[in-house]
Amino acid sequence: MKIVIGGAGKVGMAIARQMCREGHDITLIDQRQDRLENAVGSLDVIGCCGNCSAVDILAEADAGGADVFLAATGVDETNLLACRLAKKLGANHTVAILRNPEYMGNLDLLKEAMDLTFSLHPDYVTAEEISRVLQFPAAVRIESFPDCEQEIVSFRIEDGCRLSGLPLKQLSSRFGQKVLVCSIERSGSFRIPDGDTVLNTGDLISVTGTSTDLRRFFTAAGVYKKPVKNVILLGGSRVAVHLTGLLESTGVNVTIIEKDAERCRYLAEHLKTADIHCADGADTGILQVTGISRADGFVALTGFDEDNIILTMYAAKMGVGKVLSKVNNQKFMALLEDLFPDTAVSPQALVAERIAGYVRALSHASEKSTIEALYYLGDPRVTATEFVVGEQAACTGKQLVKLPLRPGILIAAVIRRGRSMIPDGRTVLEAGDRVIVVTCSYRLLDLDDILTPEGRKERRL
Repeated sequence: MKIVIGGAGKVGMAIARQMCREGHDITLIDQRQDRLENAVGSLDVIGCCGNCSAVDILAEADAGGADVFLAATGVDETNLLACRLAKKLGANHTVAILRNPEYMGNLDLLKEAMDLTFSLHPDYVTAEEISRVLQFPAAVRIESFPDCEQEIVSFRIEDGCRLSGLPLKQLSSRFGQKVLVCSIERSGSFRIPDGDTVLNTGDLISVTGTSTDLRRFFTAAGVYKKPVKNVILLGGSRVAVHLTGLLESTGVNVTIIEKDAERCRYLAEHLKTADIHCADGADTGILQVTGISRADGFVALTGFDEDNIILTMYAAKMGVGKVLSKVNNQKFMALLEDLFPDTAVSPQALVAERIAGYVRALSHASEKSTIEALYYLGDPRVTATEFVVGEQAACTGKQLVKLPLRPGILIAAVIRRGRSMIPDGRTVLEAGDRVIVVTCSYRLLDLDDILTPEGRKERRL
């Protein structure tokens, strides 16, 4: 697909990088020549220097010929105007990155007025991700599928865990819940397991099931940890505001430490129940005063990666059960994964993942299947792709045991009329089913890509 991206900042570059990996034709627009030179030098993209909300610049970038025009500058109004102009010029789909919380309450009207196809709020997406992990502290990542209870939870097997040394074929008989291990990361290598795979201490595994079955499974396996009840947020950013609302709706007590007095006044006016402290959270003495010894959750959300990382480590040393750090620099993400795994959250990566899923859904709709969403299970190499089964798919109407699946393919879940199930060999796929396929070996552009070449030749009459 042809994709034009307005804005080559951190978010725009993360999206461009992911879209290049997906094989799309990318044009980047930015007013800063140095950003464009960096992008063109590191990615397979075309650069266009100028304001992405100027008609002549949009025309120069051929935004009117784009399958998707995406506005990702740091100014919401510029993004909205650029999308409207690109649509008027002929772009098929327009996507705006928005940050102002006030726009979230009027999205339907905004989309209609500005000819938007889709909008994404990085701060809210980040807050959602953090909230899910805090509600399930054993998890590294949680992916929830829309309109059903199906989830994929990634977590690390620790010393003494009942899962260590267990062959997967004994999982159901040992713990009795309908869950399925989708992928395993071991020493930096990813694989799709089979029944003979034995789980080891240190493995990062992804497990799918309904939210109820997953919680029962984790309890039986001795992995389940109670959701946090007292959380300290370092920094009163927009992410902190969204996160406070999500946490307080589930009964979590929130304390926010913010050193800017004006921002503290705003927080006090808009967050009625949160405990606001106007102080420098980089001072460990302040953390002691604000109750870090009693907290079971700590999230560092300042604009400085170094502060976030160091203070997250300090909170962990103080015995806080679940710690998370917002990190923008991808080099720091890699360092943390080696030294202090499972603590970093990257807003740019989260946005790029959501956009990738959206673009894939647009790209590959057919009579055989459509892609509803694309999820990464801890690494871009491991994907969970949600398909809707079409009438003409080669796998429609056949038992799974009779399908000639390619090696490294796992059908993790089938969602039928809103009800989720872990399939077995007798399961028959029907047109309209939503199917979640996990792989670390292939790019799946169509549901039939899960089959061998011979199997893909078979079509329903």
